[in-house]
Amino acid sequence: MTRTMRLAKLRNNRGVTLVEIIVVALLLGVVASVALPRAMRTSPRQQLTRATRQLARDLELVRTQAVSAKRQVRVHFDVAGGFYTAFIDISTNRSGTINEDEDEVRQSRLVTRGKSGGLPGVLLPTHVKFASGSASTGPLGGPSGDPVPFTNDRVEFNSRGMVFPLGTQGTVFLTHEEDATAVTAVTISGAGAFEVWHYRNGSWER
Repeated sequence: MTRTMRLAKLRNNRGVTLVEIIVVALLLGVVASVALPRAMRTSPRQQLTRATRQLARDLELVRTQAVSAKRQVRVHFDVAGGFYTAFIDISTNRSGTINEDEDEVRQSRLVTRGKSGGLPGVLLPTHVKFASGSASTGPLGGPSGDPVPFTNDRVEFNSRGMVFPLGTQGTVFLTHEEDATAVTAVTISGAGAFEVWHYRNGSWER
């Protein structure tokens, strides 16, 4: 084998240079910076489902606290502000009086995730709001026009965990600003039971 042939063989077998490695790494970085945010972005329906399940868990938590403390509890919805919070009667004689102050929120045991008007509570995720979107009826057949169809936008539970006044029941609707067809709901029975519903293809399913 001549010297020229040996040099040619060495050039062919020299492997990958540092410059080539850097170029490949930069290209991978560019691809990842474009693809990862899209892959990790939560879809409107996923975001809505999480918020609705959290609402149902929070309602169950404060209802349980009403039974445990043998006191009346109120959940107040701020429809326009996309916010809700809970208050518990802290009067010494368990009179059922609720003043809607911060001490009552703290003792309701609601895990707060934000504030509105100075009160701690739960802010809905960005783009999630109290509304019925494209749903024309509720999951139980009732109207869907009012997203929180309770007097003064409040749900109250007595010391036995029943919705107060007795016989009160309704549905809280949530939708996503980026997709009006993404609609969920939490039904609240007079006995204080909660169910999560999803609106898909023109009908409701659990």
